[in-house]
Amino acid sequence: MTEPKEYEIVHHNAMNHLELFLVEMKSRNPHGHSDLEIGLILEGDVELIMEQERIELHKNDIYVINRYQIHSFLSAGKRNLILAFQIHAEFYKNISPEVSRIQFKNILTPGTPLHQSLHTNLISCAKSYYGEEARYELKCASLLFDCLYHLATAGDSVLISSKEYELTRASTLRLNHITDYIAEHYTERITLDDIAKLENITTFHASHFIKKTLGISFQDYINHLRFEHALRLIRKTSLNMLDICIESGFSSSRYLNQMFEKQFGMSASAYRKQGKWQPMLAPPLPTDNVQKRLPVETAKEILLGYDSPY
Repeated sequence: MTEPKEYEIVHHNAMNHLELFLVEMKSRNPHGHSDLEIGLILEGDVELIMEQERIELHKNDIYVINRYQIHSFLSAGKRNLILAFQIHAEFYKNISPEVSRIQFKNILTPGTPLHQSLHTNLISCAKSYYGEEARYELKCASLLFDCLYHLATAGDSVLISSKEYELTRASTLRLNHITDYIAEHYTERITLDDIAKLENITTFHASHFIKKTLGISFQDYINHLRFEHALRLIRKTSLNMLDICIESGFSSSRYLNQMFEKQFGMSASAYRKQGKWQPMLAPPLPTDNVQKRLPVETAKEILLGYDSPY
């Protein structure tokens, strides 16, 4: 029995090589992608985990995720709203191919000229994008190029070598492949040997790679996936504990109860009987993808009515 995912994806591809959207982020597992991503926190708070560093983002903070940079998101508990720009390399490749290899500063907080410049440009770009002004594509492109220019010349950016870029890319693609495989098979019996065969590497290499890139062991990562699955089943179904263990991939109720004792100080059965769902302790890493992209008309209404602090 597989629980349905609680996220909605609504694509709005108004421009080639650029996707702009509003998203409420609850959880996003570790991953990397080929797009350069710039995000502005419009409401609430969210935790960004960037290469194992946990960063709290608040209203008006701006984050930059470089190409193939491993990252994940976790809600801080309250509703958040992020204005996100995902920029494909084709957007700037013919103008400045080196931009693909620039490692930009990741976090910009209010109070600096760079933040003000980016914040103003991003909001202006979003309003033009959703307002569909005449020749809005040119205006959006010019504003985003201005953002990239200021980021690249701010003094905190670093141009990495082609070799280092390719190593980063290969590592991120391997991680995506591994985590996708685990997400598909964690309710089954899978081992490090399976991961090693998947990637054609040794078991030692697989173990070391997962620990290095995620910051936790393979077994801890998969156990947390199984625990969250079991927790959903306990909260939303009437399945007995044995069936929950089987559905979640735990080999026995002993392992499940150990995790419940660690998280809530009680067994799984006791947790269900109390009928009051205590919040989990902060997980070592987000292991699920729960996010909601706002429909185009809703995003348009919010952004066209947005008042900038600048």
